[in-house]
Amino acid sequence: MNFKLIYISPNGSTRKTSEVLKTAIEKNGHTAELLDLGLGTNRNNYDIIFNKLKEADVVGFGSPAYHMDLLEPMQRLFEEMLLNPEVYHFKAFLYLNYAGITSGKAFLNTAKLFAAMDIPIIGGMKVVSPHFHHQEPFPTAISESFIQSFYYQMQSNAFASIKSERLYDMFSHQKIRVKLLYPLVHDFSKKRALTITILSEQCVSCGKCKRECPVGAISLDDTAVIDLEKCIHCYHCLTACKLKAIEAPIEKLDQMIRINKLIIGMEKPQNYIYM
Repeated sequence: MNFKLIYISPNGSTRKTSEVLKTAIEKNGHTAELLDLGLGTNRNNYDIIFNKLKEADVVGFGSPAYHMDLLEPMQRLFEEMLLNPEVYHFKAFLYLNYAGITSGKAFLNTAKLFAAMDIPIIGGMKVVSPHFHHQEPFPTAISESFIQSFYYQMQSNAFASIKSERLYDMFSHQKIRVKLLYPLVHDFSKKRALTITILSEQCVSCGKCKRECPVGAISLDDTAVIDLEKCIHCYHCLTACKLKAIEAPIEKLDQMIRINKLIIGMEKPQNYIYM
């Protein structure tokens, strides 16, 4: 079988999850290809992705949680897929990296979109990974084993499609608070977004931040310039720049995380396979 793993991973955790899945798939005798949606070639030309989808028997879509949903580039890909006149012939599975607070409506919204495209879903997985500013190892031995078990459960289930009624029940959000907060979260999160500052005296216009920005929000003039209309405040540019020419008060993120935990709480179990 031919697997494609399409993912978006500004800070690396979802990429590492994808790599673990790829290894498990190939050990099982199948072929697997990784496709990073954040790369410029894939980000700016969906025809490349669509051609890869034609080759696939099974496609995994991976993203970090973002504002109780998938990260925006993945949502945009799904919108383009919905508009594309092609009939899709692959089965799909979903995987989400998140901080343990909430997976929100990420799975449920995607399931509804895929139903509109007649794309069957064979499983889903959420796995906890650290925020970008925490220097914790990922994956740990435990999380790597868990990610592998997700693939092997799909394999032992003969990659069978999940019926829509069960899918919607399975993917429904854990807490009523998610339903209440979801309409407000984008505006609220934008108001809490940290100011990102480029230190022109330290920037050497190497272009690394531009190449790695998952939404193409950075351009180069004498120094790097951020288009605030495009920026999704994933803060990857802070970790991408080794010269420390990009700053944000990231110490405030932990305060935000504590507030989110108080408002929403933590999902239980935090790591979970939907099947």
